[in-house]
Amino acid sequence: MYWREVAASLYAWDLLDEGVEQILDTLQEHTLTNSTYLVALMHDEKRPLTDFYYPHNPKRLVYWTEDSRAYWKPNPDSYKNSRIKPRLSDRDDLRGTDWLQVLIDASRRRNMYTGAELSHTWIDKERTAGELADVVQVDIYGKPFDQQICFNHPDVRAYGIALYTDLVANYDIDMVQTCVRGFNPGRAQPWTSGPATEVQRLTGTVLGGCFCKHCQAAAEKRGIDWKAMVSRLKWIAQGYDRYNAKQAFELNLLWNSTVTATSLLADTPELYQWIKFRMDSLTEFYGEIYRACHQTRAGIDVRLNHYAAYPELMGLDLRNCAPYLDSVRSSDYAEQTGDPKRQEWKRGYLHSIRRAIGVEKYFLSAISPRPKATPELVRAGILTSAQCGANALTIGHYDGSWMNCLKAIKVGLEEAGVVVLPRS
Repeated sequence: MYWREVAASLYAWDLLDEGVEQILDTLQEHTLTNSTYLVALMHDEKRPLTDFYYPHNPKRLVYWTEDSRAYWKPNPDSYKNSRIKPRLSDRDDLRGTDWLQVLIDASRRRNMYTGAELSHTWIDKERTAGELADVVQVDIYGKPFDQQICFNHPDVRAYGIALYTDLVANYDIDMVQTCVRGFNPGRAQPWTSGPATEVQRLTGTVLGGCFCKHCQAAAEKRGIDWKAMVSRLKWIAQGYDRYNAKQAFELNLLWNSTVTATSLLADTPELYQWIKFRMDSLTEFYGEIYRACHQTRAGIDVRLNHYAAYPELMGLDLRNCAPYLDSVRSSDYAEQTGDPKRQEWKRGYLHSIRRAIGVEKYFLSAISPRPKATPELVRAGILTSAQCGANALTIGHYDGSWMNCLKAIKVGLEEAGVVVLPRS
């Protein structure tokens, strides 16, 4: 079996603390990495994410990231049609350096593939609570969802195109990737413990987004009776408040019945209309991004970092988005749970992605060498990936990976009979 890539994601502060050459030496020696990408627009998060402290960072135990900052040098010309601009780092040790270019230069010297990721959030909470509040998704009562952007807002569309085409036009990268949060999925039932049922996940979407005026305009353009749809969805939403006795009774009765998701959607066409509308909206958004990227540079790989367990609840229709994606990265990190049984979930998740995107689409599977992973689980994850039709492997993520698990990647590739091809 031949794989084109073993890809590793890196952050600006990794390059600052450990040094790009030391990182690439480690990755090449122990994991056969031949592809790197910078998380070039990164959300607010503690690093390392899955453990208390860094396992191999020589300068610090933990790092608190800034909220939705860009670690490249945005070209102002790319944002002439965008009201929204990327926000740069405020930290003295990071600002002023083009960290994407640092990684590109070091990777190209080693004949590696390289790329950039636009992560979960593209605008910081400070601006979405102030000057850019109008671009945020709102719930059925008009309440905003922190910094989750609305994909039907024309300014968000313009900003998305600007981000992608800026990177594609001005950097020597092979791919540009995102795992931006889709439509807010709402929530499941608040009254019982344990995992939500499929019916509860469906009803929970009515508490998600987005119900803004731009979504209304997009829905009506598609011929949807927005007021009628919202009226029925609001009845369901009101059932989450037990003081709305009649609605709460009806919703609780539904949850405790044998009604299936199929029956619920047939009985409530407005709910299906709502799910489908959001999927169509996100598909249209990715279509605009894809066309803009390929008009900017032929041959660029537009990649989706697919992380949602239930993508349809956040508006992602992977099958219909596939024509607007050159590749898809599975973001399943079963290994870091420490539970061998999670490999079966991984197997099913990989099958679901391959089923949606087709057997010809370039498909990357992730494994996680982070706690509570073990070398045995890392090797098992690589074998599962190979057995499920992956074309490449990605490591999630280097900064929190223990060395014994990193070293297991090379062994796992050999055990699975995978040959990593050099960049041509």
